[in-house]
Amino acid sequence: MIELEHLQGTGTVTTQDGNEIPALYDIHITQDQIHGAPGTTSAPGAKHISGQVWSPRDTSFVMTHFRETMTLEMEDGRQFRFFHRDTKGNIGLNKWIG
Repeated sequence: MIELEHLQGTGTVTTQDGNEIPALYDIHITQDQIHGAPGTTSAPGAKHISGQVWSPRDTSFVMTHFRETMTLEMEDGRQFRFFHRDTKGNIGLNKWIG
């Protein structure tokens, strides 16, 4: 697995009811490498997004929105839908929007 990007910054989370919440994120985008026969180059495999999203202003943000599908807009304008997998703020990806 290789790391394609490591994204850290301040973004905006939009909840299911339309509330916008300032948030911090620490996201890793990795990709599997499929190894072929000896002497051949590896091919790119599936991409994975992991990391954490949390609110510096609301210490109960993760618990309040646990398992809720939300949208994160990052500093560079890219967006994805995610949910919190655990109480530490680790995320699961629902859909990469772009």
